[in-house]
Amino acid sequence: MHALHKILAEHARPQRSTVAPGEFLEIEPDVFGVIVALNATEAKLLAADLEELGVRTLPLRDRIYAVSDHAGPTPTIALAAAHKQWRDFFKAHGIRIFDAGAGVSHLVLVEEGIVLPGSVAIAIDSHAATMGAVGGYATSLGGGRLTLYALGRYWIEVPKVTLVRITGAMRRGVLGRDVSLYVNGQLGQRGAYGNAVEFAGPYVDALSMDMRFTLANMGTEMGAVTSYIQHDARTRAWVEKRTGKPYRVFETDPDFAYDSVHEIDISQIEPQIAVPHAPDDVKPVAEVAGRHIDQAYLGSCASGRLEDLAAAAAILKGRKVHPDVRFIVTPGSREVLVEATKLGYITTFHEANAIVTNANCGACPGLHGGILAPGDVAITSITRNFEGRMGPGGEIYLASPATVAASAIEGRIAIPLDYL
Repeated sequence: MHALHKILAEHARPQRSTVAPGEFLEIEPDVFGVIVALNATEAKLLAADLEELGVRTLPLRDRIYAVSDHAGPTPTIALAAAHKQWRDFFKAHGIRIFDAGAGVSHLVLVEEGIVLPGSVAIAIDSHAATMGAVGGYATSLGGGRLTLYALGRYWIEVPKVTLVRITGAMRRGVLGRDVSLYVNGQLGQRGAYGNAVEFAGPYVDALSMDMRFTLANMGTEMGAVTSYIQHDARTRAWVEKRTGKPYRVFETDPDFAYDSVHEIDISQIEPQIAVPHAPDDVKPVAEVAGRHIDQAYLGSCASGRLEDLAAAAAILKGRKVHPDVRFIVTPGSREVLVEATKLGYITTFHEANAIVTNANCGACPGLHGGILAPGDVAITSITRNFEGRMGPGGEIYLASPATVAASAIEGRIAIPLDYL
């Protein structure tokens, strides 16, 4: 079995010694991540349904974590009312809330030592697969929310596994986000459709945890139900700084047969960019350099970590954002914001005339903090560039933090090499 299959077998109820792709399992997750959401009616209906079922105490109460990452703090009266309705619901049921400013849910849950290697995490967010970078099974909620609240169980189809082996060393000016974009461009939006995707190979073995999260995040854009990177010494050191809780490490059997295997050499790639309106429409930045921009945006669960802010700050140091550009920096979590402040990155952004916000999802889901006007062109490090993602009529280019920062300086899409 694959390590992911072993994790699911252990969390199945009843537990299983073996599982196979295509089987449906009733799973009891270790973590159920929810959001302080945007629809007050949903909260009222959920409360009414639980009351009708006679559920007074939620079976997963101590494993449910609510995070206010979408539109937090709230920018409108309607959203404020919705957030209040959900806060009241969570408080009434004793659910822990990470309120506005904590950061993006699937960054917060791993940074706080809540999602661990070998665990199963189910979250109400399409990019929950990001958490698989620590070596667990993390997937987004596809339905059955009431089942999780009322019964503490969730049905999962055991997935086939796609292996992506990445080799080679990055050239100067190429960052981890460039690699994830390149991989997405090579495999496409259906490259791992319905499967789990494992990232491995010499490149991944040497990768920092920040960039492992960036790579795992991209699994969603390839249609994967979860991403996975095998736990190793680097994972252990990162996790054990955050928690002393015990956890179990699972290994894939040597004779496991992957559904498909993709070998990708990144040693010759240049800085990459995804052009509107698909995250897998990827090409070298040089092919679109010179396109004017109205906004540059650094953040999201794809590229809002300390390493991302460091790369952008290094380019902006001693320089100014172009007067026709709004450069918005949204850290992915409070931990990132605190460390970036200590290291002087936030001061660098302010001195360059960038706008720094609190940690949250920000403009990525098009709710606040940098929404585009019709006709605006943005270069950004967010998760995806679907039409209307950051506002109707906007044009979104996806790139690395270095490319975003260089473009903010020039007022047009720019190759970052000249600034390194």
